[in-house]
Amino acid sequence: MSKLFSCIIFLSLFFIVFPAEAKLLPRYSNATGNTSSTGSSSVVISPKLRGDRKALIIYFANLSKVKNISYMLTYQGSGVDQGAMGSIDSTVGGSASRELLFGTCSSSVCTYHSSIVNARLEVTIEQLSGKKTIKKYRIKV
Repeated sequence: MSKLFSCIIFLSLFFIVFPAEAKLLPRYSNATGNTSSTGSSSVVISPKLRGDRKALIIYFANLSKVKNISYMLTYQGSGVDQGAMGSIDSTVGGSASRELLFGTCSSSVCTYHSSIVNARLEVTIEQLSGKKTIKKYRIKV
């Protein structure tokens, strides 16, 4: 009985002295979201879920450093493949943002998809030199 009591005390001290840390994934770590850059002086891409989790907001910065950016969001909603895509050229200025809905809108009425799974964002960056870089993101909705 004494060994069991000693073991329980030792284990309880272990959890008191060495508390476990919960770590967040980078895309949930702060208000700026998951930020990536293709180089120190290149474009910055920061995808972030909207507060209600019904859209993905993508912030782009340093656009003057690239020729063109195209993006494609794919996911399954209610078991059906869905997606949205678009592009940005460098003439829009230094930064831009896009809001991609997990749903469709028509005549100011939006219908949101449910049971979103396998959400992926792919961003293709065309540098001024013509070189293309692809950045891929998995989005947990």
